[in-house]
Amino acid sequence: MTTGVPLPSDLASGGPSSGGGSKTRGLVARVVGIVASASIVGAAIVAWRPSGDIGYVQINTVPVAAVTQGQLYFDTVRLAPLKNGAALLRQSVGTLTLRADAYGGTSVPLCQIEVRKDRITTITVSMLERPPRCQCRFTSHGDPASRLCVS
Repeated sequence: MTTGVPLPSDLASGGPSSGGGSKTRGLVARVVGIVASASIVGAAIVAWRPSGDIGYVQINTVPVAAVTQGQLYFDTVRLAPLKNGAALLRQSVGTLTLRADAYGGTSVPLCQIEVRKDRITTITVSMLERPPRCQCRFTSHGDPASRLCVS
């Protein structure tokens, strides 16, 4: 018996005469929500993708130690201590300067590293000497005093 006053079940379904319309609206709202979420996630992935080309730098230290004692820097960015004397770092393409700590809290340039797209540039740093010395697998054919390491 209907009294004319909507019951809670009638309010949730859109009223006694609505039929199945609210189910369709709920499905459409759910699909729209999923599409909106997917587009937001897609936009975030595109926005946070590394811009430009990427290359790799492999740094080995001699002698191999559990943790490197001296601090190394790429330009002004301090690198985490190398574990077991090696690290493989992902860098954007370009020329970087590898630096090391020196006496008095200053940093000394060891060599310049040319990072190329989809290449690994390998550098060995001799930590026995003060300041440490940079040895490259391949060097540029230009000025020998430039100490430019290439892949």
